[in-house]
Order: sequence, then C-alpha cells, then structure tokens
Amino acid sequence: MIYSLSIRYREKSDLERLPVRILAHPCDRMLIQVFSGVLEEKPILALIDALKTAFPGASILGATTAGEILDGHAFDKSIVVNFTCFSETAIRTALVCQNDNLTAAGDELADALQQPGIKAIIAFGCGIKEKRLPCSQGLLNALHARFPDTVIAGGQAGDNGKCLRTQVFTAEGITDSGFAAVSLAGDSLVAHNDYTLSWVPIGKKLTITRVEGSRVYAIDGQTPYEIYRHYLGDEIVDDLPMSAVDFPLMIERDGVLMAVHAIGVNADGSFDYIHDFHPGEQFRFGYCHTGLIAEGAGRLHDSLKDSGAQATFLYSCVSRKWILGENVRIELAPIHKLAPTSGFFCYGEFFSRPGASPLFLSQTLTALCLAEIPEPQLGSPPIDPSVSAKGIESHQFRTMRVLHRLVETSTREIDLMNEELSRLAQTDSLTGLSNRRKFDLELEREIRRSGRTRSPLSLIMLDVDYFKFYNDACGHVMGDDCLRQIATVLRGFARRHADLVARYGGEEFMLIFPDTRHDIALKMAEEIRRTVENLNIAHPSSLIAPHITVSQGVITAICDKSTEANALIDEADKQLYLAKMNGRNSISDHELLCL
Repeated sequence: MIYSLSIRYREKSDLERLPVRILAHPCDRMLIQVFSGVLEEKPILALIDALKTAFPGASILGATTAGEILDGHAFDKSIVVNFTCFSETAIRTALVCQNDNLTAAGDELADALQQPGIKAIIAFGCGIKEKRLPCSQGLLNALHARFPDTVIAGGQAGDNGKCLRTQVFTAEGITDSGFAAVSLAGDSLVAHNDYTLSWVPIGKKLTITRVEGSRVYAIDGQTPYEIYRHYLGDEIVDDLPMSAVDFPLMIERDGVLMAVHAIGVNADGSFDYIHDFHPGEQFRFGYCHTGLIAEGAGRLHDSLKDSGAQATFLYSCVSRKWILGENVRIELAPIHKLAPTSGFFCYGEFFSRPGASPLFLSQTLTALCLAEIPEPQLGSPPIDPSVSAKGIESHQFRTMRVLHRLVETSTREIDLMNEELSRLAQTDSLTGLSNRRKFDLELEREIRRSGRTRSPLSLIMLDVDYFKFYNDACGHVMGDDCLRQIATVLRGFARRHADLVARYGGEEFMLIFPDTRHDIALKMAEEIRRTVENLNIAHPSSLIAPHITVSQGVITAICDKSTEANALIDEADKQLYLAKMNGRNSISDHELLCL
C-alpha cells in the first residue's frame, strides 16, 4: 500500500510537523519529490540538506518549475514537496550532468537506475539550453531501448517563464544541464499513465516544403515567418517565439496527435522547432480549445480510474496554465479525485506506455498513477459532483465546445469539397483518366525518383490512328464513346499505385511506368495494341484496317538531376511519329541510358 502526502514547504520546521506515518516510515522505501517555483540554487540546496537530515537514505528527485500542482490546485513560486511511502517498492535515483549527447545521457541513467522488476521511471530534464527549449526525445529513446516494458513519465524543468535557467536535482547534487531520474521496482507495484491534449487543429492543411531536421525553411513555398504573419497576424509574429506556444503546429505521428511549437526565429525567416520534420509533412495550426478542457479531464480520469491509484503525479505543459489561468483547476480537480495529486508545470512532458515508443510531448497534461496491490482492484469512487470539472466550468467553456463543433464540421466539409475540386482539376472529364496537368506533375515526380534511385522510367505515347476520319464518318458522339473504350483498356494497364494513364490531348494518351525495364514496357505496348484491335470498333474510313487501331512510341530512360520532362516527352513523340511513318498500328521505341 502506498501512502502519499504533499505539503507547501516554507521552512525547515514544516518537516517536523509531518504526520508520524511519514516521519516513522523506513527511509529506504520513501521517494521525496520536490517541485520548486523558487529558482535560486541556495534555498534548493538548503532544502535538500534538510530532507537528507530528516530522512537519511530517502530518495530525492526534484526540479524547478513554471508552477506547482498540489491536491487539484495550481500555485506559483512556491515549493511543493511530496512524500510517497512504499511498502515494498525498491527505489533508485540517478543524476546525469550533461545533455549534449542524449543517447549517452540515457545510457548513463539506465545503468544507474537498473534493478530487477522496474515498473516505472520518473525523469526530470533541464528545460532550457542556450536560451531555447531542448528536445529530450533521444534520451527517452535510450531509456526505452533498455526498459521497453516500463512506464516512463516526467518532464522538463521550468523557470516561471523566464527561459533563462532551469535545474534538476537528487540527493547527490544539482545540475542546470542534465537529467535526474528515479526507477521504481517491485512485484506489487502497478503503474498506469495517460495524457490529454485539448489542443485542436483549425484552418487549412499546410505542407512543409523545405526542412533540415528541426529547422523549417519553407511552408507551402514561403518562409515560416511569412506563413505565421499571413495566418496569425502581426501581434503574434512580433512576439515570436514565445507567442508560438499558443498556436502550435498540429501533426499526427504513429496515430498520436501532437502539438509542436517553434522555439527559435532565424534572420532568414526560418524557424527552429522542438521536433524534427520531414519534407511533405502536413499540419494545421492549433489552439487550446478551452471548451474541451473539462471533457479531456473527464476522459483522462475515466482512463485511469480502474488503476486503483494510491498516488497520482501530474506533469503539465506551462502553456495550459498560461491560457487557462485560474480555470486550470477544471482539469486538475477530477484527477485529484483518483488519489492525492502533486506535480508541476513544465517545459515539455515525457510519456510512454509499456511496449510503445516513448513520446516527448508539449502542450499536454500527463498523469502517472501508482499503487501497490497484489492484484488489480476495483475502480476509485465516483467523482463528487460538487467538485467535478463540469461542476466548476463556466458558461464560456460550454459555448466554446459548441463553437468548436461548428468550426470542426465546417472545416471538414470544406476539406472534402477541396479534395473533390482537386480531383476534378486533375481528371479528364470525358474519359475519367488523369488529365494533362496531373500527367505533368507525376512525370516530374517520377523523374526525380528515377534520378535518386537510378531506376528505369518508361513512357508510352499513344495515338488513335486516323481518328479525325473516324469522327467525320461516325460523328462526335461515337468518337467520344470510342475514346472512352480505349481509356478503359489503358486503365487496366496501370496495375501499380505509381503507374499513371492520362489523356494527353484529343486522341493522344500517355502512360507512365516507373521502375520498368524497356523490354517490359515494349511487351505492354504490344499487349495494348492487340487489345485495342480486339475491341473491333468499326472504322469505315481507316486507311490500314477496318477497325480502330493505335500507334505507340515507347521510351525508357534512367534520369539524373539535369533530366527535363520536355526532353522525355519530345523523345516519346519522336518515336510515335516514326511508328506512324512505319504504317501505323505499330510501335517504335528507343532506350536511353541517361538523359
């Protein structure tokens, strides 16, 4: 059984007034967490000494904060000390005083934390490096590699929004450039965690078009600075990067919706972010939907209520406190009903479940529930309605939920409409094939791919023989029907996702076959020629056959950086011309080693 108690610490005598149950508990089974809104090193070291004197041998883990959490309430510039007394759980702490090499830091922590049967790791990292927020994903990955079945929780230390210096500490020391952590192990220990976001995407999807790691140079072909100014306005741009916290980029990775905010603005208009991106990744701007805060807290409570929690620790992004102000209690109160709560507002949250990849999050509220039980117990008692989130939320919050539903529904409908318009803009209305515009885009893409992979790219240009004569003799209605039948034949040859068939213009068609050898392209062209013949579409005015036939030019090239689309098209057109000169209903081809 775990016994957890938190106090607001002011002076050494506060420790003497603790309940006997705390004072008499074996120190080797006690974890003391310190959440300090007092940032000066001297009082922190004095507190550590006082704790070591009062509880010799107890494990101490602490961080400076951007706000403190105690029993469902938020505080500023105070010191909250939590005493967690375990019956059987074994505790180990570790301190690493560097964050330049995150993998090495994670390995060093893992070596020090190693013990049999680890169920949970709580880690605190320094939240400021070179006046920017660091990304601790590398450390989390290293810990997860060593302890894949362990819950990882915690966050990065804060400094009340100053963004100058943060600190983490254990009984062994204090650092402003490293990590402090504790491992908890035992057969009876149960650890559960979850998180809530309540930041929602809004507006159109935007695309990262140029990026190197976490530095984004272009979004939709413009600098991030120009994009932020256009969509968010001067009052946000003028206060970057701090104002970017309120409007993060919403992206989805591994099925998880994440909020990623800018941490630096560069002279060339590029932005540095707390996470890496890749070219082509799409996002929307996000905002804190206060109307969903209560619902998110309720879902978080329901997710954790069957854990049998005896102690709950909250590690929440400081931006939630900045935006919600006094209303932050709306999401803290329901979690407190699970078990006694304490924690802090931080500069990035650590989160992982057993067997799942760890996440370095921002803008979230994360909760870790601990219990010592021989087997899972029934859920916690229901929330007292008088202190539930819905009992204290304002009318404005409920109005925001309705507004969100209106915006979300409208945005979804606009997205569907835009997708349909985009599809129509790239589709030939007569045949349903891709049109010339779509063909040009895909050809450029496949040329670049061929250049990267040095794989063969094959094109077929096809023309219906004497089609003008057919139209004159049979009429345009039958001419249109003839083209649709040929389009159906050609569509059947686009057997892979990357293959493309397009109506190039009039009675001309183009086929793109990426990663296709020349001999295979020739075989397909011959199969196309025979299949069209076998349609037996009568052509009374043809000079070569009583039915519709086609001529084709086939080329294959291995492209490089200098290859131009027009050069490939011109070569295919040249081969088509030769096929016509050779009597039509025929194929002419050319294999290019490189263009």
